This record gives sequence, structure tokens and C-alpha cells, in this order.
Amino acid sequence: MQRQIPFKGQKDWRVARYALGGVVGFAVLAQLLTYLSLAALPDSPYVAAMVSAGLVSLLMGIPLIVVAAVQFRRAERLRNQINHLAAHDGATGCVTGRGLVQHVSGLERRRRRSGDSLQGALIHVRINNLDDMGASFGPQWSDELLQFVASTISTSIRRDDIVARTGPASFDVLLTGATEAEANHVCARLTKALVSSHFAADGKGVDLALSVGGVLFDGSIDLEGLHRAAASGSVTVTAEAAQDIGFMRLPSA
Repeated sequence: MQRQIPFKGQKDWRVARYALGGVVGFAVLAQLLTYLSLAALPDSPYVAAMVSAGLVSLLMGIPLIVVAAVQFRRAERLRNQINHLAAHDGATGCVTGRGLVQHVSGLERRRRRSGDSLQGALIHVRINNLDDMGASFGPQWSDELLQFVASTISTSIRRDDIVARTGPASFDVLLTGATEAEANHVCARLTKALVSSHFAADGKGVDLALSVGGVLFDGSIDLEGLHRAAASGSVTVTAEAAQDIGFMRLPSA
């Protein structure tokens, strides 16, 4: 049995020194200002005390408030940066599954407050030959292909639609407020852009093998159910054999 060795770390006394120095400095400044006020107003000690207290408050309070405000803004920026990194995929720049859940949660809160129903669609896109790309050309080309597909999807959808990377080789596109005709139009444009695109790895052209599926919703957004339905109903699309994507419809919630 190993004997536990006690930790002998050196204590950092810098914070204590700064605190002690601040207390001493504050006390010295208060005494000095009080003395100067009494010397300037010897016949009015009450007024001198009020003046010295006001000066001490201004000279010590304003810097502390400014420092606290700066630190608060710095912490807020850091928190926003952390939240942004957690909600966005580093490889593609799309939102992550967590980011999509947060977005849908916000939509649901607004729906409950307003009492209105939500309608729209979710399109699921999967790259079937992503592993083959990595095995043939190296993992860096898998990332290049993911970025290429994400960029193609982003330029083929509406401005307010959300593209999320929800798996190693899959993306979900949330079309909030889209009618069935609008969802079909976006999906057809997206699929056409993907199958007609040209991707080259190490100078060699690579045909994309994709599966695309779609599902409509009305009422509320069951994100997990939408993803599962769209993925299970996806069909294979290629440049040689592109198929029309038939949208399923989830029961109204």
C-alpha cells in the first residue's frame, strides 16, 4: 500500500498583500483627507467631516466601480464566446446539435407565450461516402468535404433557415414557417446544388453519394422525432440518379 505524500504547495500571498495594501491605503487616504478638511474648515467640523467622507467616496468608489464594470464586461464577453463555441461546429461553422436544440427551445418558448402554432420542415442530409473519402485521400479531405457540403447547403436555403451538423456525416436543415410548397422548393434546390457540384480531392474528382430526407411539422417542434423520421425516410441521390424527395408529415402536436 502506497503511503500518501502530503501536498506541499507554496501559498500565493499576492491577493492578501493587495487586499492589505488597499485597506492601509484607504485608511491613510481617509485620515489625510479628514485632516485637510478639518484644517481648511476649523470652525465647521461637521461640514469638514462631510466633505472628507464625500471625497473619500469619490476617490475610492469611482475606480472600484469602473474596475468592477470592466471585469463584468470581460466575463460577459468570455461567456458569450464559450457559448458560441459550444453551439457551433468547429469544422463546418454550422450550429451543433446542442445549438439546434437551444434554437428550438427558444422557438417553443415564444410559441407558448404567443399561443400560435409552428409549422415548417426539417431536411436531413447524409454524406454516404465520407468514410471512403478519408480512407482514400486522408482525414483532412473528409473535413474539406464536410465544409464543401455545409457551404453548398447554406447557399441553397433561405436566409432564416438553420443548418446544423447533427452527426459525423449528417446535417439537419430546419425550415421554420415554411409551407409544404416552400419546403419542396428548398429541398429540390438544395439537392440539385449538391448532386451537380464538383468536388476534387488531390486533383481527382469525387462524386458525392448522398441521402436526403424530409419531414413536415405543424403545431410544435419535436426535434428528436423529426430527425428520426427524416433520417429513416431518406433516399439516395446521386448525379446519375437524383430522386424527388417526398416529405412525410408528423401528426400535429
